Amino acid sequence: MSCLLWPRDRTIRLIVLLCGIVGLTSCAKVPVTAECVATAATTGQSTALAQSRDRWQNVQIAGMGFVTGIAIHPTQKDLVYVRTDVGGIYRLQNSRWVQLLDGMSGHYSIESMALDAQNPAVIYAATGAYTREAKGEIIKSADGGQTWEETNLRTPAGTPVRMGGNEDWRWAGERLAVDPNQSQIVYFGSRLDGLYRSLDGAKNWQLVTTFPTKGSQGGIAFVVFDPRSAGGSGDNQPSQVLYVGVMGSGVYRSADGGTSWTLLTGGPDASQNPQQGAIAKDGTLYVSTFTTQANPQGGVWRYRENQWTQITPNEGKNYSAIAVDAQNPQTVMAATYPFAPDGLYRSTDGGTTWQPQRLDVTAVTWWPQWHLYSLMGGLALNPHRPQQAWLTTGFGVMRTEDVTRQPSRWCTEMTNLEELVVFVVKSPPLPGGADLLSGVADMHGFRHESVGTIPQETVERGKFGDTTGIDFAEADPQIVARVGSTTGQGGREDSQGLGAYSRDNGRTWTAFANLPAGAANGKVAVAATLQPNGKPVIVWAPQGDVYPQRSLDGGQTWQAVQGAPNRTTLQLWFPSQAIASDRVDGNLFYLYKYNERPDQGVLYRSQDAGATWKPAAAGLPDFFLHAVKAMPGKRGEVWLRVQGYPLYRSVDAGDSFTSLAQVTDVTDFAFGHPAPNRQNLTVFVAGTVNGVKGVFRSDDVTALPGDGAGATWVQVSTPQQRLSNVTFLEGDRRVYGRVYVGTGGRGVFYGDR
Repeated sequence: MSCLLWPRDRTIRLIVLLCGIVGLTSCAKVPVTAECVATAATTGQSTALAQSRDRWQNVQIAGMGFVTGIAIHPTQKDLVYVRTDVGGIYRLQNSRWVQLLDGMSGHYSIESMALDAQNPAVIYAATGAYTREAKGEIIKSADGGQTWEETNLRTPAGTPVRMGGNEDWRWAGERLAVDPNQSQIVYFGSRLDGLYRSLDGAKNWQLVTTFPTKGSQGGIAFVVFDPRSAGGSGDNQPSQVLYVGVMGSGVYRSADGGTSWTLLTGGPDASQNPQQGAIAKDGTLYVSTFTTQANPQGGVWRYRENQWTQITPNEGKNYSAIAVDAQNPQTVMAATYPFAPDGLYRSTDGGTTWQPQRLDVTAVTWWPQWHLYSLMGGLALNPHRPQQAWLTTGFGVMRTEDVTRQPSRWCTEMTNLEELVVFVVKSPPLPGGADLLSGVADMHGFRHESVGTIPQETVERGKFGDTTGIDFAEADPQIVARVGSTTGQGGREDSQGLGAYSRDNGRTWTAFANLPAGAANGKVAVAATLQPNGKPVIVWAPQGDVYPQRSLDGGQTWQAVQGAPNRTTLQLWFPSQAIASDRVDGNLFYLYKYNERPDQGVLYRSQDAGATWKPAAAGLPDFFLHAVKAMPGKRGEVWLRVQGYPLYRSVDAGDSFTSLAQVTDVTDFAFGHPAPNRQNLTVFVAGTVNGVKGVFRSDDVTALPGDGAGATWVQVSTPQQRLSNVTFLEGDRRVYGRVYVGTGGRGVFYGDR
């Protein structure tokens, strides 16, 4: 782990700050001290909790992605969980984050999570990325995340409750809460569909019909129980007092276990949009609020003895994260949204006075200075060690071992938490070259000299944007091209195309001097051999309506090709690879066209270095998730995968294809180094082989003619080695058995045989 600077906002474009502004003591990139490597959570987890079963290793990056919330168990020491917007839920174990939702397809966007105070092995999660999809669900684990079950939360109409784990207000919460006095009682406040309650540990849910509003904006923001308010005598008596914060309305209180509700007046009103609530052991409720991004007038409020008091540390800002010391109700912390150098505050007198927190932080080498600002998702004080504080941001997780010290020293806790959406992975077979080149969302991508080492720089050195396509010249892997886009001040809505060319295996890049009109994102193919001028032929198939373009001079000029279709890449979020160069013949290129009609996919081919194109095979499977790749070392051998169909192979440059009947529903495939004493390349497949779903390797399929009948396949991922959300594969052609796996929110993994 390492110490680092504040990251950037994923969605809000902010001004780059310089070193030395108020609140920061240093922007230097300095070595990690012993204090930074002090273990926050090493042992002490209950033996009932799931142990890590993941044998895949993360390609080390150290940051990226919005960690939207954090929960520390109130009774089980050193049990820490975080939730993310697209990367699932993690538990900290031996200074390493363990992903708990691998194998749970469709549940990676987390709206909220909740822990059972009476049983450390029980955890709940509200999952669903976008309210428009109406696919929300609450899942439950009774064994610390080893296994999960859906709880079948539904509206009275029988439809799924809508959730927005990757939408605005995803930092609010927690919307999901377990009664600390009676574990069978669980509440969930939705964005659009009201307040729900279960009285039997989420086996059954009911809409709380007495709750008076669904709210607006982000709907219900948080549910908080007062643990002092257990009714009756004996154990397991339900809490009687609970609070619900509602955007566009205010904060509601129930004093009879959720039977009736009262809007608390005199505090946060309909314009304030409550964000997070934290309750002290004496029953004091602290609430953060948010108005609008254009006119930030949020604040911090305290509700004590039936009275609201505004205790905002600094006016003219919005506030998101808030936390209270479990042992001292007078100690509270709050953070602005988005976070700023003077945006973290601490009070030791219940909010009467505040002290801006001076943070002694250093940067991961590749982080640009404008990461000083970030979304602030979660803030927590360790109930067992209150001096230890945690922050979750748009870039990861940080902690300090002594928040009382000024300045306090903050360090990353990011091992194995790589919440990146991956668009492309390439491993050029260059002795002594990079292990991997990657293209990712938001931060362009990286050159990984070693997969076990954090890169020194991003490929764009601090610019915000996406790299969607990478390719290299097979005859000279020093030659690499990449394409994508650079995000403008308005986000992706005003993004501009971007491309670059490298002559040193991706160490340094020269931006394309010119760009084709309207070209952005998409995929790129580099001819196998160089031209007499020493430069490659580069063919770019941009996203959308722009037709493929060709450059003969390293991106200085471009010409539209003739005969090739447009719209081969519909949008950057679809994991597809429409274009490829032959890996032997520098004049051969291939392009797959999805035509939105069953069995109407067409493979186009160019035999003159991309200048002109004609249809080759037609009547191919047709779907927008696809990939075409050429076999290294074999002229005219091209393979095709289309989601939901078998893997296809052509040995006549795309004139005809034969399916590999053993391999169905392919997510992606790749070629790797031959097995010992073999000449033919290995093949990796993510999909279903002989009826079993996983990641597989074959050492002999490429040596067999026709449909590969008789090939042997070895599963390299098993249910005990769970890996989900796979988008792209790349084989290492220098190391036998190594495969790289790009994911849609889990970064890049690599696995060895």
